Amino acid sequence: MHVFIDTNILLNFFHYAKDELDVLNNVFASHKHGSATVHLTQQVCNEFKRNRESKIKEALKRFKDTRFAPQFPSFMKGYEEYGAIRDLSDQLQGFQKAILEKVEKDVSEQTLLADRLIGEIFGRQEIAPVTKDIYETASMRLSLGNPPGKNKSLGDAVNWTILLASVPPKQDLHIISEDGDFYSSLDEARVHPFLRDEWKQAKGAELFAYRTLSAFMHEHFDGVAFAFDKDKDALIQELRTAGSFAVTHRIVAQLENYQYFSAKEVTRILDAAEENEQFGWIVTDYDVSDFLNRVAVPHMGSLSEPHKAILTKVINEKKERVVA
Repeated sequence: MHVFIDTNILLNFFHYAKDELDVLNNVFASHKHGSATVHLTQQVCNEFKRNRESKIKEALKRFKDTRFAPQFPSFMKGYEEYGAIRDLSDQLQGFQKAILEKVEKDVSEQTLLADRLIGEIFGRQEIAPVTKDIYETASMRLSLGNPPGKNKSLGDAVNWTILLASVPPKQDLHIISEDGDFYSSLDEARVHPFLRDEWKQAKGAELFAYRTLSAFMHEHFDGVAFAFDKDKDALIQELRTAGSFAVTHRIVAQLENYQYFSAKEVTRILDAAEENEQFGWIVTDYDVSDFLNRVAVPHMGSLSEPHKAILTKVINEKKERVVA
């Protein structure tokens, strides 16, 4: 699965975003652990750095404009609640001043939580450059009036051109963006038909678009199965060290609770079958065979020969069982 996250989604974490930073972290953790390929472009990085301060300035102004000092008509001053409300108002104004001092320091030093996470992502992620060829191709698109691109802005066209060049054939693309250029003008919930048809013609695959990260996660993976899961990771690791057949059967039963396994996770599972006899000797037991047939056989074309040999055993076992 191939995913592109637009700059406006990243900048939302400096404003009033519907998404949480944990969701962003999950998507890139999924990239790291092989559940998806997340494409990051130099254009996105540059747009983010250019617009970060203005987005923060806008959010801070909105917060500073929030009034924590209620206005009272004079006839209310005789009630006991009046004093309590005044005291709470003074406390809230004090908290507002204190948090602003801390935030403004972190903004200046670029140490906000969002800064740290996005900075780590930019630091460890492979970033697709904007080459002369990419620029010229994107400029031609814009001149011809082809989406994406609005108000003679080249950025979206650059990102789209990079995606056309970097995503392999037969691969669907999932775009997460608030930008209207990616959506139909008749139905804002649907991807732009020009882009959908272009992707289908160029890649032989489908194009999808989502306005939030959480919408993308929820629609396809219930917000959990797609993301890297530390408990699943620990169970896979346990397969390497399981000290008995019974323990291995228990681990496999727990792993059956997970629907999605990436190619990297399947490779680790089969590595464990090679390294640990308590696992390798029982791959044709019915429960283990069913598990490997479900999660590993679909990845067979990309696996090593030793791993294919293991899966040949479980495929044959399943066939014999069905015939019997």
